[in-house]
Amino acid sequence: MKIVFKDSGKEAGKEAELVKGRTILSYLQELGIEINASCGGEGKCGQCLVEVECVPGALSEKTEAEEKFVRKETSKHTQRLACQSRILRTDEPVFVRVPRRTYFVLESGEYKEIPLEPFVHCEGERVFWKWEDVGECRGAIYGVALDIGTTTLVVYLIDLESGEVVSVSSRENPQTKYGNNVISRIEFAKTKTGQERLEREIRTAASKMISELVNANADPGRVYEIVVVGNPVMRDLFFGYSVESLGKSPYEPQSVEAVTKTAEELGLGQGVEQGVEQGVVVNPKTRVYGLPLIGSFVGADALAVVLATEIYKNPSEKICLAIDIGTNTEIVLGNRDRLISTSSAAGPAFEGAGVSCGIGGVNGAVKDVKIKKIENREGEGKYEVLFKTIGDAPPVGVCGSGLIDALAELLEEGIIDGRGKFKEVGREGREGREGREGGGGEKEFRIAETERGKRISLSEKDIDQLNLAKTAVAVGVKVLLEKYGGGLGVKDLDTVFLAGGFGNFVDTENAIKIGLLPAVEPEKVKKVGNAAVEGARQVLISKTKREDAEAVAKRIEHVKLEEEENFMEIFVSELYFQKYL
Repeated sequence: MKIVFKDSGKEAGKEAELVKGRTILSYLQELGIEINASCGGEGKCGQCLVEVECVPGALSEKTEAEEKFVRKETSKHTQRLACQSRILRTDEPVFVRVPRRTYFVLESGEYKEIPLEPFVHCEGERVFWKWEDVGECRGAIYGVALDIGTTTLVVYLIDLESGEVVSVSSRENPQTKYGNNVISRIEFAKTKTGQERLEREIRTAASKMISELVNANADPGRVYEIVVVGNPVMRDLFFGYSVESLGKSPYEPQSVEAVTKTAEELGLGQGVEQGVEQGVVVNPKTRVYGLPLIGSFVGADALAVVLATEIYKNPSEKICLAIDIGTNTEIVLGNRDRLISTSSAAGPAFEGAGVSCGIGGVNGAVKDVKIKKIENREGEGKYEVLFKTIGDAPPVGVCGSGLIDALAELLEEGIIDGRGKFKEVGREGREGREGREGGGGEKEFRIAETERGKRISLSEKDIDQLNLAKTAVAVGVKVLLEKYGGGLGVKDLDTVFLAGGFGNFVDTENAIKIGLLPAVEPEKVKKVGNAAVEGARQVLISKTKREDAEAVAKRIEHVKLEEEENFMEIFVSELYFQKYL
């Protein structure tokens, strides 16, 4: 008998033979069906929920992990975690539906006008990349800027004769079914077919995105160059380089140099002759250029942020900090005299993984939180929570910006102390929206309820996870400040550039309150959106910017936090919510 996936978008109807002992997640991975498995299938994130229809005894019993995340069953379907559900019977079919969620992805950065000088140009009736003839000139010529994030992908289609961004596309990275951090991808790449599968997943996704943009806005075969940025793991998987060396000491990529291949070499150029139905509509000779890496887990995306913000041009007296917060947070500090960088393993807590109420930036995610204390005449009171959700949809969980707001509000109202522990409950009680204890007796604060009446609450365990995540980022900043020398402190920073989708949506003041961002004046923090894809765009249309990228990459010093003698001392000093201790 077979396992059949139905009502799952384009993947509907995919099926495979049932094998006793296999998990549903393993089938999803094998068949290329998209699902978020942030924790890599360990049952810790609760993201891989599916609906299953099968005969009794067909699947293993619900695990303890599932009892935490799974909602009540409907009359016909059973909700399960795909990573925890194992096949026990093979004599009856199992039907699975993967719920579809639309992720909200920040698609653009702060656009900067720069002189147009692309490598691709027309001479008479021919198109040239540098000095090489790559085809017939049949009208407009295009290029693509591609940002490969651990969680999301963003593509720009750019007119290389005007520099105009013609169209933009974004989506979730399909590799999230193997875990949503670089370590989980490296571990999966070590399996028998893991590296090959990860390469295929990312190239296929990028191919489809480019194809859709070209089909809608241009004629086939007119994309002549693609510029790619991403962290070292993402960039190297895309270009087909082993990432095994990044998973063991000294944790370095095979090479930090820029890379250039053709679309044909990467399998991105098929279908040009036969038409748009069979593949990406780019010229097989299209050059695919990957920006250099900086070192270890600081990659081409961080370099692109440096280019987009131009901190490498700042005068001596103007020292700036650029932070791109994510599961792998990249930080760069300096100016034209000196640039130093590091990466912090912040983990996926602020993307919703490992937090009981956490969720990604999907429709219905709580994005803004305010807590108000309402007192009666006797001075007694309780707390009212005001919140907004993405798309104004009914709440389904809390995304990163909402988690930061909730933490800051709990601290400001004195509901939790500086160690993230709930203070003694006074006469405001344990009922209503501010209820403090969950079903298992664990202290928690209720933020909202789902349509089905499930509590969306923040527990002390959740706060501990968020505390560790923000501490990882704070340690990275502090180490760079100390390493820079000259007694440099937070007060000496001219600007803090906050890059990336996550950073764009957070409340800056609340991020400073909880210690996620350094304690600068809020007006010094400048949100620059998806600066990585903007940096890729600039490299695509400007020879000068590409030369800058390759030169700057060589002079950015890389600092490995764990090798610093006082690392543990700094870590302890940044642990917890220092302002409220």
